[in-house]
Order: sequence, then structure tokens, then C-alpha cells
Amino acid sequence: MRVAVAVALSAPASARAQGPTEDFAAAFGRAFDGVAACGVLRDVAAGAQPAVSDLQACGERLPPCAAFEVAANVVAIDRGIVPDADTPVRRELQGDDPEQKSAERGVNLRDAFRKPEPWVYEELARRIGPEAYGKALAALRYGNADASASPVERMWLGESPDGLRISPVEQVDFLARLKRGELPTSAESQARAVEIIPFERIPEGLFAWKSGECGPAGGDRVAWAIGWVDRGGRSTIYSAVEKGAEVTGADALGRMRAVLNELSLTPPPPKR
Repeated sequence: MRVAVAVALSAPASARAQGPTEDFAAAFGRAFDGVAACGVLRDVAAGAQPAVSDLQACGERLPPCAAFEVAANVVAIDRGIVPDADTPVRRELQGDDPEQKSAERGVNLRDAFRKPEPWVYEELARRIGPEAYGKALAALRYGNADASASPVERMWLGESPDGLRISPVEQVDFLARLKRGELPTSAESQARAVEIIPFERIPEGLFAWKSGECGPAGGDRVAWAIGWVDRGGRSTIYSAVEKGAEVTGADALGRMRAVLNELSLTPPPPKR
């Protein structure tokens, strides 16, 4: 299935606050050729209009998979479940669970986000609970803010018809508000959440990312790549999602990196 490459930029060029180039849709189509996918790019500035690869596809709400951990960090720190990114989260486990040793030792948010250690976010969800989590996500305007899936610690993984869902357009809006420090949470929770996200130093800036895949067993899966590029005094937010039986977050991230390279938002890899 070829990716649709229609450009959905309803505002005139003068209204886009240093928005992404209109070449985005074509570049996205080339990088994601043969994959059912959509992508969104927008400047971090308030009022900037997003460039999208396909308006309908990029408005579809899908399970956020591990990309949800960005919002989870904001909520956990803001509610005081963990005071910062470096305090270990511990969990009581029984038997021969392979997570037993790390759970007994404890894993902090920074390591849980980057390694990854998904049980940490499951533990945080249990401590917060579905009602409080739903209210927190609604305040963040994070997708459908549905924390009603049972169990709550699996709500972002798309294993059932209900549960948390967010669109690629909503992802970049959330990340832009996070980067600007405009979420309705403490300034510290937002700053800490941004610091946790892994990044790579590039000429004149950095490339930050989070990726992951999830979905029901035996069914089509979803794979995300989200993040931003800070370069040359400009911050550009991106979001890409693939759908299919064998999609991976690593593939989505690699393809999205190719798009950003083609648009000169990130430098191409050095020639060998």
C-alpha cells in the first residue's frame, strides 16, 4: 500500500509561523513507500500549522504504544508519584518473573524510558489508577484520554477495542505544548519529561526521539516515531505512525529520519 501524499495545509504560507516546508508530503511518500503510514511535521511555535502526509489518515486515533511514556512521565512527576527522573521505582514481584531483579533493585524514569523497562510504567499506572489518570490525560488534551481499559496498566497498548488512543496530529500538538511549557502541570514536571527523552547531538543542535510498537496478538500492529529537531534556533516537532503485521518503531524512526534529512532539517549521515 503506497502512502498517500496529499498536503493538508489549510492556512496560507504567511500564517504558518515558520512552519515546515510544503515538500514534506512528497518526501514522506518517498521514505515510507510501500508502508501504510502517515506523518506530521510542525514548528514548535504557537499557531504554527502542521504539514501532514494525509489529512484523513493523520487524524485517526491509534494506540500510542511506548510513545505514551512521554505523557506518563509528565503525569507521574506532576502528581508526586516520583519526585524526579532519577528516583528508583520499585515493584513487588513474585516467582520467576524475569523482571524480578530490576523491580527489586528499582529503575528510575530515565532508564525505564530509554532501555526500556515497561513494567515501570505499568507500576505507575496502578498507583495512579484509572479515574485519576483519565482526568490527568483529559487536562493534557492527550488524545481521547480514555484510561478505562482493564487493566489500566495496559491501556496504551491497543490490546482491546477500548483504551487510550491518539492521532499523529494530536501527538505533535501535545509535544509542541510540552516543549513550550504550556501543559497544565508544574513547570518542573514538563522540564523533567523533556530532559528524559533521549537525543543525539547533530551540527547546530540535537535530534530527540521516542519510538515503539504495539497491538493485539495476531492482528495488525501500530508503530510510532515521535520527537523533535532543535537546530539553528528552530525547533521542529515530528510524528510518524505505521500500521501492519510486522511494523516496528525502529523502522518508523529510520524512515522519518530520512524525511528530515531530505528536508535538511537534520544533516545527512556522513559518507563512508
